[in-house]
This record gives sequence, structure tokens and C-alpha cells, in this order.
Amino acid sequence: MIPVLKLTFIAAATITLVGCTYMDTRSKVSSGYYDSRLNEERRRLENEQDKQTQLKRDQQRIEDERLSVERDLTRYEGQLAALDSDLKKANTDLEAARRKNQLSRSEYEKLKSDLEQLQFEEKAQQYSKADPAEKQRKLEELQQRRQALQKAIQALATS
Repeated sequence: MIPVLKLTFIAAATITLVGCTYMDTRSKVSSGYYDSRLNEERRRLENEQDKQTQLKRDQQRIEDERLSVERDLTRYEGQLAALDSDLKKANTDLEAARRKNQLSRSEYEKLKSDLEQLQFEEKAQQYSKADPAEKQRKLEELQQRRQALQKAIQALATS
């Protein structure tokens, strides 16, 4: 007898629980609870998609900047290589002028010192972490100093 009573109680509790769940769901549907949750999730999805789009734009911008920096570095390396070549030629010209005794020892030492200083600064510029505009300005300054030094060497060599 007890098992039948127990089964009856379990069945009644289950029916009551199902009825409550049904009523709860029905009230949530009629009040717009599920619609508001659905709209909220749609807004969250849109926000996440917007964030993803912005991140993709940022990633593209960073990639463009990286490529620009690489191009600048390649250009600077080319300029530095040309400057290095010019400095080596100036050094050769200076040595040739000294061998021909076309300049005094003090003039030679001064020009040699200037040339070595330019070479040192050129090497330092190769490893500089300065921003591109500063690096370009320094390269132009070094090129002007190199040209002035070459003119001085040539003037002494031809006199």
C-alpha cells in the first residue's frame, strides 16, 4: 500500500511541477522576457562583431606601418651603404694625396680625423633606433659633411 501512495505522490508532484514550469514559461513568453533576452544577445553579438571589425582595421593599420618602416629601413640602409662607399673613396683619395706629398702632415691628420669621425657616426647611425625623420635628418647631415670633406681633399690634391 505504501508503494502505491508513494507513486501517487510522485505523480502528483511531477504534474504540479510540469504545470508550474508551463505557467512560468507562458508568463515569460507573454511578458516578452525571451524576446528581450534574444534582443540583448543580438546586441552583444553586434558589439562583438564591431570589436572584431575594429581589431581587423587595427591589425591592417599596424601591418601597413610595419611595411612602411621596413621600406624606410631598406632606403636608409641603401643610403648608408652609399655613404660608406663614398667615405672609403674619400679615404683612398686622402691617402693618395698624402703619398704624393700634396698636403702637409697637419692637414692630413686633420682630414683623416674628420674622415674617421664621419665613418664612426655613419656606423652609429646604422644601429640607431631613432625615429625615421631623425634618422633621415642625420643621414643628410652626414652626407653634407662627407661632400665638404671630399671637396677639401680634392682641393688639396689638385693644388
